[in-house]
Amino acid sequence: MKLKTDNRILLIDDKVGNRVPFRMEKISEAILKAARKVGGFQGDVHEGINASLFKGKSDEDAAEFLTNDVLGRLNSHPQYLTPNTPPPLEEIHRNVIKTLRFWGLRTVADEYQFYSAGRLWVRRGALDEADFCQVPYPAGLVETATEWNRKMGTDTIDGINDWVQKGRMKELVDASCAEYERQLQEAAELFLERDGIRIFMVTGPSSSGKTTTTNKVTDLIRKKTGQEFVVFSADNYFYSVDQHPTDQHGDRDYERARAYEIPLMKQHIQDLLNGKIVQTPLFDFKEGARTGTLPLQLKDNQVLIIDCLHGLYPYISQGVPDSQKFKVFLFNANRVFEREQTRGSAVPFTVVNLLRRILRDTKHRNKDVKGIIGHWHYVRDGEMTDMLPFLGTADAFVNGGLAFDLPVLKYHLDAQFPRPEQLPAGASLDAYLRTMEARRILDSLTSLKEDPDPLIPGDCHIREFIGGLELEIQHQ
Repeated sequence: MKLKTDNRILLIDDKVGNRVPFRMEKISEAILKAARKVGGFQGDVHEGINASLFKGKSDEDAAEFLTNDVLGRLNSHPQYLTPNTPPPLEEIHRNVIKTLRFWGLRTVADEYQFYSAGRLWVRRGALDEADFCQVPYPAGLVETATEWNRKMGTDTIDGINDWVQKGRMKELVDASCAEYERQLQEAAELFLERDGIRIFMVTGPSSSGKTTTTNKVTDLIRKKTGQEFVVFSADNYFYSVDQHPTDQHGDRDYERARAYEIPLMKQHIQDLLNGKIVQTPLFDFKEGARTGTLPLQLKDNQVLIIDCLHGLYPYISQGVPDSQKFKVFLFNANRVFEREQTRGSAVPFTVVNLLRRILRDTKHRNKDVKGIIGHWHYVRDGEMTDMLPFLGTADAFVNGGLAFDLPVLKYHLDAQFPRPEQLPAGASLDAYLRTMEARRILDSLTSLKEDPDPLIPGDCHIREFIGGLELEIQHQ
């Protein structure tokens, strides 16, 4: 496993812009720290993929091998080999993340990317040190959800299968929806405890159920106080498709906050809060471009709903005092163990989000399953860099996961979800690993004998994905 690189890089530009001597051991230490935070490299080792390199190897040996690979990538850029143009620290971070993902070490890569992005935002003054979370998920929400699932017996695949086998799906659906509604009530109460709020956001990862949650929480507030809301859709501020270059697979990255024209969005939000009439753009997703404008105005007694994937991203509402903003973070917080409750055996939080998005986009947006899986690395990149480091700035948290998610998603997706060997030639390793992971989980679930949809309320947020949502959605 030994790999040595003839390093010719002498200097780097450090985190504050100083030119300092390059020390490869700093890279190794950072990689090792990320690995130890998630329990080591072995959880990312897969037979037939990277086991021949990493299985049974010490974390120190793995970190040394990866460091030399990073050095090889950096040394391949001639401009970094002269003292006048050394690599900046951010470029080194990017190469570490690329290396970890290249070798299939996704969990370690996520931890490294989350931490390095968070430290970057702290250095730039976009994030207070006290608000920087130590894990890339809302830990308190996850613990609360874990305790609820433990009491219900739905914290393992076997436990969920037991509910299915005993024909108790209706009971599970009702209990899960009631717990979700309870959390919405709590979020609404927290909003009502505050005065002077002008901006309301429900944000969170892709396919967490933000549309339904936004409508239900604001409806609770409206019924109690008569509060009026006005919707501001961030999706209309996407740059046109010709400003998003395609990658080698013909895909585009719309998942980072930089996909929005943030300066214009920020200016329009400020103008609205000042009572001005704003000509907000209208983005046509079929055309991939803006096709017109729509006048929008916010009255003094109204609250602006910012419908945005990256609502926590500080530059979007920069200049608006925190006291005037209320941010709800929605997250699939159900920690479900595949087998015994040992570290490393939990179903990743992202699996439900991926399956939900596949169901929604194939059913309602005419997209291809394999293309959605191939795009998911962009989704994860946006979460790790522009969303999860800002978790500590949210005002309320809601579990968007449901204890019955997995069996319902299996019912709808089992036949069309591919096996890894069915992916197209040239598919990325990330796509292969996500397919292998989700397929294994789907195969471990007991199949429902009857259509579960009649058991699910028409206003439940899972209907954003399976269809049949009966809420009247307030759009701009």
